[in-house]
Amino acid sequence: MQQVRHGRQRNGAVRGKASGRSRGNVSSTVIEDSAPGEAREARAIHAAILLVTSGLTTLVTAVLGPSMPKMQAHFADAPMADFLVPLTMTVPLLTMAALSVFIGLLADRVGRKRILVYSTAAYAIFGTAPLWLDSLPQIFASRVLLGATEAALMTVSSSMIGDYFCGLKRQKFMSLQTTVAAGSAFVLNLVGGAVGEFGWRAPYMIYLISVPLALLMARYLWEPRPPADLAGSPARDGECGDFRPRELTGICILGIFVGLVFLIAPVHLGYLFGALGVKSSAAIGAAYGLNSLGVVCGTLCFGWIVAPRLRVPAQLALACGITAAGFFGMSLANSYGLLTMAASVNGFGAGLLLPTAVTWNMRILPFSRRCFGVGAFQSCMFLGMFANPLLVVSLEHSTGTRAAAVGIVGAGLMALAVVAAMVSLRWHRQALEAA
Repeated sequence: MQQVRHGRQRNGAVRGKASGRSRGNVSSTVIEDSAPGEAREARAIHAAILLVTSGLTTLVTAVLGPSMPKMQAHFADAPMADFLVPLTMTVPLLTMAALSVFIGLLADRVGRKRILVYSTAAYAIFGTAPLWLDSLPQIFASRVLLGATEAALMTVSSSMIGDYFCGLKRQKFMSLQTTVAAGSAFVLNLVGGAVGEFGWRAPYMIYLISVPLALLMARYLWEPRPPADLAGSPARDGECGDFRPRELTGICILGIFVGLVFLIAPVHLGYLFGALGVKSSAAIGAAYGLNSLGVVCGTLCFGWIVAPRLRVPAQLALACGITAAGFFGMSLANSYGLLTMAASVNGFGAGLLLPTAVTWNMRILPFSRRCFGVGAFQSCMFLGMFANPLLVVSLEHSTGTRAAAVGIVGAGLMALAVVAAMVSLRWHRQALEAA
């Protein structure tokens, strides 16, 4: 069985020795079926199902935003409506932060597929609940339960991508998760606005998309098994390594920062334009679109250009540096064009940063702890997303402007880029000395 050499290999390239047999191909997509002695090959249909599943989480905010004013007006007389209506859109994120790690533990114990199929079906029930619920507290409770199903969808679908694929294929599909999410958010914003013309309840019908998805899961997906269960199965990266809780803890801390950074532009870009006197919704929407396009380009660049050529510290240094440069530009911009350009650069860097952290986390997790590790990272990332406005607004009160607050976040990210670059140079020197 191959032994994975952590930290010193190029991304996706795993070196090892096979005892009594030829060296395994880490780019293989052959994984184990639930029946002993059988193997199945993951294909495009399996990747598509898992990628679309992870993209469902964008429905939480993307499709509902345009209809929030109508919902607010409908519940104008309800107690605490000013707080509860906006929270119906964001409380699933808090639930995901609280439950992802525990769902990961459960999935490692009872299996992936069962949890994924049942959660996808429940997603349709809780997602469409506001169609027939008339009480705002009941709708709020349904959104909390929706967050629990979304925690399962994101954690288990990500883990199964790691189960089904390995090497560079795994890294490409993990980066495509962010591509699909960003693309879905762009499309769903448009769909949510159009459907919202039929009333504030109408956008909730879109959650029914998970019904055919659950049927496809039941038909095409299978329960993965650890490679050791099959004699003669090809060795795979990350499967034979020991669980390293300290490294996972460090990645989870990074996950909090990634979640916080990833939502800076989506949450605060409109306020920055407002400070410049830009009031056109169309112009601001175009800038948001270019930021999302930057994210998509960044994720594609990571999977096809950066991941095969750079190791983790260099990936992190590059991603943090570009994202920080975008933040600096956003904090200093004094015109619509400059702020839009800086937001695009920031989006590209964020598109590099998220898959860098996700694939690093996936690479260190053995099969038996993969869902737990993915869930722990997801919990920390969603916690960072939830804390984003709290931190930025606090910094704004200290500095006087939101632009200055964004600049401070950029400075912290640039410091991380410098540290990662130093580690990358150290690894490079050690590799030269070893050669």
